[in-house]
Amino acid sequence: QAWSPDGCGGSPAGVRDSEPEPGSFFTVGVDTDRRRLPLGLAFDFMDINVCLVAKVASPSLIHSWNQKCAPHEVVRPRDRLVKVNGRCAEDAERLAKELAEGLGHQAHALLEFQHPVVSTVKIVKNGQALGLSLHYALSENKIGGLCVKSVNEGLVQAQGLGITAGQRVIAMDGEEMSVEQMLQKLREAKEFALTVLSWEDTRSSHQE
Repeated sequence: QAWSPDGCGGSPAGVRDSEPEPGSFFTVGVDTDRRRLPLGLAFDFMDINVCLVAKVASPSLIHSWNQKCAPHEVVRPRDRLVKVNGRCAEDAERLAKELAEGLGHQAHALLEFQHPVVSTVKIVKNGQALGLSLHYALSENKIGGLCVKSVNEGLVQAQGLGITAGQRVIAMDGEEMSVEQMLQKLREAKEFALTVLSWEDTRSSHQE
């Protein structure tokens, strides 16, 4: 079963669609039970440093949690898994592996997640190179978009547009599209708006 580490009850009816605070952290407690429900999380590992929720399956422990938790504690695709039982990991795949092994060896686990910050960045190219190095390995890209691998000399850096390594570009001009379409539009369009997800690493100031 799933439970709140803070001892909080479920949410009142009619508030399930409330949006969480961007970038906020929250903790989920899960216990294995007699029904042998799976955890229910699939992850996106396109960025080795960011373990992102790609899907919440049903029925599952996390789906059960989502049905009764407070709105700001609902686990959603594109949330970031930050810690398992208070521990971080060297990379995203190792963190997910630690989660799977932890559930197999003990009755409960504490999972810390972070909601993404969604921002819009408007760009007018004026013939300049963006200076973005983008990663888009399709086999690992479960949530779509382009991962920013690095920001080099170019328009984005020169204008201080706030795009940094580790962020995910998920839409252009408000429309989610295939990787191929996004890359073509980045090359050919003279101006566009990027929808960018970020998960600022505040672990140094976010301690238990």
